[in-house]
Amino acid sequence: MKFIKDILLFDIETTGPSSDKDSIIQLSAILLDKDNLLEKDFFNSYVRVSLLDNTINQHATILQIPFESMKHSPKIYDVIKNFDEKFGSKYLLAAHTSLPIAFLKNAYKKAAVPYEFDMHTVDLWTLGYIYTLSFGVRKMPTFNTFLDQFKLSLKNRHNALERSRLSAEIFRRIITNV
Repeated sequence: MKFIKDILLFDIETTGPSSDKDSIIQLSAILLDKDNLLEKDFFNSYVRVSLLDNTINQHATILQIPFESMKHSPKIYDVIKNFDEKFGSKYLLAAHTSLPIAFLKNAYKKAAVPYEFDMHTVDLWTLGYIYTLSFGVRKMPTFNTFLDQFKLSLKNRHNALERSRLSAEIFRRIITNV
């Protein structure tokens, strides 16, 4: 299957589940070619959300990265500006669910960068649900369900770049099989 636009598949790691109250601490994206769904480019940045060493250390522990890496990470304003400069909004945005999109919209707002992505997005959960119905998988289509289904492994569940790459592989396999 060929798509009209290249697909920008992204994932985030956050301080919690609320896009209004919690913060992004890692933003990662994989740009997939519209013709073959292979990776063309990527983006990965940790995000420092506090000046307090204790909070920075908690986030570094979650992400399993050194304290100094987290401490010297850019703030969300710079991360979004870099993300937007690298990709703009010309791609079809894709995420595992709609929650990361809500976080991304809020981050763009905080950074005072216009969010200009098309309102049409690829929701991998919906594709996964259709896949499970079509192929008789008797589990709710979570990220872990597809890791099991396609015999893929996740080394660090808190690494948004690793999850983005695995999501891209899951997406390729679903599109190939459907």
